[in-house]
Amino acid sequence: MKLRKVFAAVLSLTMVLSLATACGQKSGTSAGGEKTEKTKIVYWHTYTDQHEAKLLELIQAFNDSQDEYEVVAEQQPYSEIDSKVMQAARNGTAPDLTNMYPSDAVNYINESLLVDFTPYLEDPQIGIKNFKESIPAGQLAEITQWGDGKTYIFPCTTAGEVLFYNKTMFDKYGLSAPTTWTELENCSKTIYDKEGIPGFGTDSVTDTYQCLIMQAGSGYIDSKTGALTIDETIAKDKLNWFANGIKAGYFRLVGEDAYFSGPFGSQAVASYIGSSAGVSYVQDAVGDAFEIGCVPIPQEGPAKYISSWGNNLVCLSKDDDHARGAYLFLKYFTSADTLVEWAKAFGTVPIYADALQSDSFKSFADTNIAVKALTEEVPYIGMLASVPGSNTVRTEIDKMVQSVALGQADADTAYSTFAANAQAALGK
Repeated sequence: MKLRKVFAAVLSLTMVLSLATACGQKSGTSAGGEKTEKTKIVYWHTYTDQHEAKLLELIQAFNDSQDEYEVVAEQQPYSEIDSKVMQAARNGTAPDLTNMYPSDAVNYINESLLVDFTPYLEDPQIGIKNFKESIPAGQLAEITQWGDGKTYIFPCTTAGEVLFYNKTMFDKYGLSAPTTWTELENCSKTIYDKEGIPGFGTDSVTDTYQCLIMQAGSGYIDSKTGALTIDETIAKDKLNWFANGIKAGYFRLVGEDAYFSGPFGSQAVASYIGSSAGVSYVQDAVGDAFEIGCVPIPQEGPAKYISSWGNNLVCLSKDDDHARGAYLFLKYFTSADTLVEWAKAFGTVPIYADALQSDSFKSFADTNIAVKALTEEVPYIGMLASVPGSNTVRTEIDKMVQSVALGQADADTAYSTFAANAQAALGK
């Protein structure tokens, strides 16, 4: 008898829910269409330790600030997140938010898997005034490069290349922090002659090589046609310049160390280009051994340029309610006070003018040598076209530079191989 009553109750509840669904009532809404519970916005991220703690703190602040949405952060392994997001997107189970580089985003755009933020940004009630005007030109070009008038990427902060140098050693030989590549070369030669160690290295051969050719006035990839537009003469000149320094001993490849913070701290190299966000690792490696200097990367040529290492987010929501919630969280996250808190925790620079120019951030930058250096070069952030195959072009640049630097090929042969492989990856 008891079992029959339970069954009857379940059947009755099922009928009520079915009727509600048939009448258009969604889960979490009343019969009148009002929300009865918060919509959950799922955010997949890879942050750990203090970075994750700060993210969760800021998410909780957003959740407490309004009654419509609840952002739920789900940590994913760094080595797996790219494949997991793509698989989930194709299966219709993707998170609402995740971080993504433009070179990866293009693959999602081509499959119509990303939400266009433009309608929300331009909405008279919830939009962001002067959104485009408050972003550096290079960053804006990067997130709008696909020419369809849509904004698939929401930028937050940027890390970037800065030049760490052993100020104690530089002062010993009367050397100033280099501002051009020629000055960097001359300083490196002096240090090699006096100390017997390389004067310079870079954590990312690819990014440094891109800086060299872009500052010299080369093209890269045509965003409309996908064709390789690197100037061959400039490319070979910069290739030989860097490789010759490696062969002569006054430049150095990072090799098995992976990052130069360790060799820099042990005084096995006198300067290197690395991420501004890595300054704490540099300080830990150096300790009290010498004074650390940090300045913007060298600039030399007709164009000012640094690589874009932006902290960007994308939305993969399937319905307007989730997309709207994701957008409102990003609007909150990039508000001046909140974004400065995130930048402080991560050692990055906010790209929006109101946060960048705030007294709070300026005070922080005065205490962080890497952030201060990056702030000075933010206006030079450049854009490289993100098209299918552009990630492979980066890989081929690294192979090309390494092969010439290690004496495995000459510049002509290495560049020809690079160009053929790059064009094949771009479908040209």
